[in-house]
Amino acid sequence: MPKISVIIPVYNTAKYLSDCLDSVIAQTFQDIEIICVNDGSTDNSGEILATYAARDKRIRVINQENQGVVSTRNNGIKNANADLIFPLDSDDYIAPNALEKMYAAIMSGSGDIITCRVMLCGYQNGEMRLPRPTKFNMAFNNCLVSAALFKKSDFIACGGYSSDYEMALEDYDFWLNLVFNHNKKIYRIPEILFFYRIKDKSESRNWQHRAHHASLVKQMYQKYPRTHIYILLNKIRMNFVKFGHFLFRIQDNKIKIFKIPVYRLRKYDTVISVGAACFVPDALKRLKLRDFSGPFDWMFGSDVITRLNCIYNKFEHYFDYDDFEYVDVNHENNKWTYKNKRTGIYYNHDFEPGDFEITFPPVAEKYKRRTTRMLEHMDNDKRVLLCFSELGHTGNPDEIIAIMDKINNRFNADIDLLYVNHNPNMQIGKHTRPRRISPHVIYCEYYYKTFPTETHDAMRTFKKIARKIAK
Repeated sequence: MPKISVIIPVYNTAKYLSDCLDSVIAQTFQDIEIICVNDGSTDNSGEILATYAARDKRIRVINQENQGVVSTRNNGIKNANADLIFPLDSDDYIAPNALEKMYAAIMSGSGDIITCRVMLCGYQNGEMRLPRPTKFNMAFNNCLVSAALFKKSDFIACGGYSSDYEMALEDYDFWLNLVFNHNKKIYRIPEILFFYRIKDKSESRNWQHRAHHASLVKQMYQKYPRTHIYILLNKIRMNFVKFGHFLFRIQDNKIKIFKIPVYRLRKYDTVISVGAACFVPDALKRLKLRDFSGPFDWMFGSDVITRLNCIYNKFEHYFDYDDFEYVDVNHENNKWTYKNKRTGIYYNHDFEPGDFEITFPPVAEKYKRRTTRMLEHMDNDKRVLLCFSELGHTGNPDEIIAIMDKINNRFNADIDLLYVNHNPNMQIGKHTRPRRISPHVIYCEYYYKTFPTETHDAMRTFKKIARKIAK
């Protein structure tokens, strides 16, 4: 006698049926029978079932007139020989080790109903987010899909799937019956073993009967009065949450008490160094931001416009190997300097003297990763601050404003530039008041020209500026 009976109701699912059957046949746990109940299909599902049954002796086909999924499942389980039942819809499929993992879990006493994490396929992709399958959650959420392993004796004791839910939610009713009337425990294996197909609305039974869901759920709660205490507890919990949210909330980057802002947490979600990377980490402590250094460390001698153009162009040709040519040794750090002929950008950070074909690839890989992360921040975060405070470089504010406007039109985030410009007429350690000269540019000036003798003073000045920006 087989240990598990896999029950597959089939109705006009020919285009998905082979995937389902192949996944069951390929199971690492082989001591199974596969009962396919053909519920009066009008497509070629019956022919596919006959072909598979001739190929694998474990497959048994039951043909019946169309009766609906509830009667079809009940009929399949009634004809099952195994003590354990695993229902599987014919448009879904399972991982090769699904039954092996579930069998081990139920035999070890982990639970009476064994389920798993679920991955969506078809018209949607990604993991299906299901609440933890506790009694509390099950009272007002179906935390399981229809495919789970349980004992046939428990199925018989609770009377099987109810014909009252022929249109939809028959599996939710079945689980509530087992959990609340028969005190059965659910265990979820923390692995993705089941693949749930999301179909077009015209094919989806749940979508077609969605108008009846509310009345079916109400009927369900009347049927299982033990759920009422959990529903009441949830209402009490939600009222406490609402009151707590009114009393104290974090909203719009501010702490609010009775909706009154009392403290600003942080102004920006991410800071990115566009120049003077050594200044940024200390400033981040003042800004309360994540530490992030941009991919500009090696752009020797590049001004702010060149770097901002790189961002706007999403680093197109930035790593093109064939466009580089050797220029000279940079005597400030004794590293070799290369020029990208297409972009005109000079590179020398991290390039040790030697064969360019050897030194370039590992450096490029590192900066490609940084570039990818940087662009993701600029597309996904709410507010991003770019920082530029390079020694000795001056820029035209009008050009900077224009390119920052273009950058904001290209990316999803709200992106500001803190541009600290070099002013040769200022004293070291002094700076002008930061001011917003456009919707996306904050501008001020300081003196920093000689590396490394003036670096410490310049960093202290940058921190003062950062504190003002954080307010």
